[in-house]
Amino acid sequence: MNLNDDQFLDISDSITNPYITEWQTDGKKVLGHYCTYIPDELLHAAKILPFRMRATGNTETSLADIYMVRFTCSFVRATFDMALRGIYDFLDGILICNSCDHSRRMFELFDLKVFGRENFPKPTSQFYFSVPHVITDEGFEWYYNEIKELKTELEEKYIQETITNQDLLESINIYNTNRELLRKIHEMRIMDTPKISGSEALQISMSNNSVPKEVANRELERILNSLKESEGIKTNAKRIMLVGSEVDSTDFTGLIEDSGALIVSDFLCFGTRNFLDDVHLGFDNDPLKRIVERVYFRMSCPRMMDDHERRLDFIKSELKRANVDGVILQRINNCDLHGCDNMLYVHELKDLEIPVLNLDREFYQADTTRLQTRIEAFLEMI
Repeated sequence: MNLNDDQFLDISDSITNPYITEWQTDGKKVLGHYCTYIPDELLHAAKILPFRMRATGNTETSLADIYMVRFTCSFVRATFDMALRGIYDFLDGILICNSCDHSRRMFELFDLKVFGRENFPKPTSQFYFSVPHVITDEGFEWYYNEIKELKTELEEKYIQETITNQDLLESINIYNTNRELLRKIHEMRIMDTPKISGSEALQISMSNNSVPKEVANRELERILNSLKESEGIKTNAKRIMLVGSEVDSTDFTGLIEDSGALIVSDFLCFGTRNFLDDVHLGFDNDPLKRIVERVYFRMSCPRMMDDHERRLDFIKSELKRANVDGVILQRINNCDLHGCDNMLYVHELKDLEIPVLNLDREFYQADTTRLQTRIEAFLEMI
């Protein structure tokens, strides 16, 4: 199936979109966030649209560099640069957690330099909560209390109404449906004759994280039905799994696939980690607790320091399921979290005799020739 002309996927090319405008016209709010450790269902139940921060299309950070040192992650600098240029003026606020030191810093910088400027067009609010860096029962209780406090803050200071258990249950159903649709689409990506490319899968994920889930579910159902009728991508390209730092531009995935590969799976926060786990309801009539369980115990990213083995096990499983020929590890420069995990993966996957390429890069593609040369050489080696 060729999704090049799909209007839903086109949403991934820009930051704002008509669905956001319609959402806010109805008096509802949009909160930006950097991390997948966000209780999306809670925000949705509060009639708040969670918008995943992206810097798609940005190629410079000159304004952000005034306030942030060059050792800061270029993805975070790129998003902040866009905010300083007014591109994120549609936001009604921002929700920050301590996912990493770089994105954590955005809480103060948005307050001082974006929302705090004299000509910002509307009142805004900022919310912060902390997530433990290890997965323990004590850590869960900490995180659960943090989210309960966030719920109270949203109710009393932001929406001035109560978020009921029924509201949460309805949102859980919508989000579980969304993740199920994404999993079904992913199954068509890992087939022997894939029905979707890696770049198209990334576009679907970005669009899905930029619109209300009610809209996304309709569009994902439509795409899924179309894919079922597709003949698939008939190619001898090497089957690659992409692992590592945030990717929110098809410039990078396109570079890999144009070099003679097909990205049949990934382990990215704009990818598989979004939809692996659902909210499972218990018998204690506490849907908020179930939401928090899903976020906290989900398949983790490297910010969770004691969970590397589980991440490695997922990669091993996906290598078999997707019949992967090689793995491309990549990290944005100065990202210590993915740098540490990728260093371990290099040795662990080589012990399994899986070809591995480990790349350092900037968020914006400033060194295309170098990357292309290394990718092409890697593919020839496989």
